[in-house]
Amino acid sequence: MGAVLLYGAYGYTGLLATEHAIQTGLDVVLAGRTRKRLQDLASSLNLPYRTFNVSDSAEVIDSVLSGVSVILNCAGPFHRTALPLMKACLRNRVHYLDIAAELDSYFQAEELDQEAKRAGIMLLPGCGGSVAMLGCLAQRASERMESPVHATVALHVSGPMSRGSAISAQEGAIAGENYPPSNRRRTVRNAEGNKNFDFGDGRGLVECFPATLPDLITIRKSTGASTVYAYVHVSGNSFPVGDLGELPLGPELEERERHPYHAVVEIQARNGSVERAVLQTVNGYTFTAITSVEAARRVAAGSFLPGFQTPAEMFSGSFLDCVDGSVIKEGES
Repeated sequence: MGAVLLYGAYGYTGLLATEHAIQTGLDVVLAGRTRKRLQDLASSLNLPYRTFNVSDSAEVIDSVLSGVSVILNCAGPFHRTALPLMKACLRNRVHYLDIAAELDSYFQAEELDQEAKRAGIMLLPGCGGSVAMLGCLAQRASERMESPVHATVALHVSGPMSRGSAISAQEGAIAGENYPPSNRRRTVRNAEGNKNFDFGDGRGLVECFPATLPDLITIRKSTGASTVYAYVHVSGNSFPVGDLGELPLGPELEERERHPYHAVVEIQARNGSVERAVLQTVNGYTFTAITSVEAARRVAAGSFLPGFQTPAEMFSGSFLDCVDGSVIKEGES
């Protein structure tokens, strides 16, 4: 079993993932583009490191991947980093994982699906965040019915956003507007108008707005539902404005603990029956660090399917059980 290369190790979420990797005993190599920051971090943790930029030549990147079986990409904006790293993984037969909330990773993994299958490697964008959270919750609900045809999912985002997430979201939205339409093999459409959801947190119905989440792609792929609508409810200062470069690196532990996440999914079958599931879990950044490292551990140990996969397809709805403190309520609507 080769090592896991954690790219973007000194970023906010990358640091959380690094800490969790150490706690779980994962064989991890730290990586990033800024040598001084990477060297200081690796020295303080007594871990190996490798410095490179995704814009480096193929020869340079390939030399860095020696002895690596998995890349866990925590370095956004992902419209810059995902494709070069996926191509490097194809050349070197290394599995690719990331924590992207931008659509680009998913379109690119979709387009590289057949190449990945021929190479015998897995492309698994979104092994944290909403894609793992909502996707695995939707999988649990869809497994209790035959022929899912429609999925509606909603996420309660709470607490402040990290500097990197804010910049990724801003740049990803701009990049998405300029993404070549011919490369969009599936039409991703938002629902029209807001909708109320009960997240089971004692507040009753709250208003949520339609959102272009990667789940519009991944839940359709994992459940087989022909239509998927995604909504978001925001509390606190989750979406900052102004100069994003002035934001703090990210929320401290106490702040994350004060802002847990909630999710709800409703899956409708062809016969009209509806299965509903509600998730109450830890803050999204904590969740992402845990699930991305757990996904990397499993893949490094040999648990993978070649091609473009989703966490729900790869690990099933039970993947949520790896996050302590998560509470799931399931049943028919």
